[in-house]
Formats: sequence, structure tokens, C-alpha cells
Amino acid sequence: MSEPTLYILCGLPFAGKTTLVKELVKHFGFVHIDIDHINTNFGVGLRGASISPEEWEITYTEAYKQLGDTLDAGQSVLFEGASFTKVLRDQLRAIADERSVLSWVIYVDISESEARQRLFYNRVTRLRYDVRDDNFDLVTTFFEVPTGEELVLSYNQSQPLEDWIQHSFC
Repeated sequence: MSEPTLYILCGLPFAGKTTLVKELVKHFGFVHIDIDHINTNFGVGLRGASISPEEWEITYTEAYKQLGDTLDAGQSVLFEGASFTKVLRDQLRAIADERSVLSWVIYVDISESEARQRLFYNRVTRLRYDVRDDNFDLVTTFFEVPTGEELVLSYNQSQPLEDWIQHSFC
């Protein structure tokens, strides 16, 4: 894994993308670019506030700049954002392609009902950021499972994470 690679995290809200990212960063030292973190740094979307299209534009402009700069520096990136449609993933792949960098989609496979249960559980525990109902519904309505024309690593949480990492990355 000496060549820089873009890994695009893909899955429904509450699928476990962030948990997976933490393990991959720990194992391999990948750079993590997180849309939620950028929004927080810009002070948008706090306490469940709606994010305007203009604010999303600013967030993604910053995220794409960070992505390009990190790949240019020769580092691999875990990109954690919506990426719930092929078009969104294609935009990320285009940034990698401009730099002749390989890109993979890491699809965290979870059912909508399980994701929704985790959403409601989180509203009780407040262990992570909440996702507004309208945003959750938007993603679940328009979610496109990665297809064979994308390079995909699929993770299902029925697999032991360590085994999946060993099989997929080593």
C-alpha cells in the first residue's frame, strides 16, 4: 500500500462507517476527510440546524481541496461523506483520476431498518451526531448500492472486522 489510494466510504447513516474509519486509520495511518467534521469547523449544521445549499457548496469545496492536496502529497485518504449516489462517488473518483490515483469504494452494508433502529437508539444515547429525519430519508430514498463498474470492498458487520481488514488490505 505504498501508492496513494482514495477510499470512498459509502453506506446509509448509522451503518458504521465512522467506526470502520477509526480502525483503518489505526491500522494504516490513512488521512481521514470527514464532511461532518468540516461542517462543524465551519459552524454549520450544529444542534440539528438545516444546512443551506450554499453552505454545502462551501463544505464540499473545502473537502475536495483537502482531498486533492492530500493525494498530491502522496497520502492515502479515507473520504467520509454522503457518497450515497454513483454521481457523488464519480466526483470523488474524478479527483483521484486527475492524479492517476486508484480509488475504491468501501461499502458498509446495512439494511435500512437496522440503520433506522440505530438512528433512534442514538437519539436516546446521544453517542454521536444526530441525523435529521429529512436528511436520513433523503439518503435512504436515493441511495445507490455500488455496482460492478466501481471497485468495491464490501463490509458487512456480521464479519469480524479484523478478519475483513486482513482479507481486504493485506
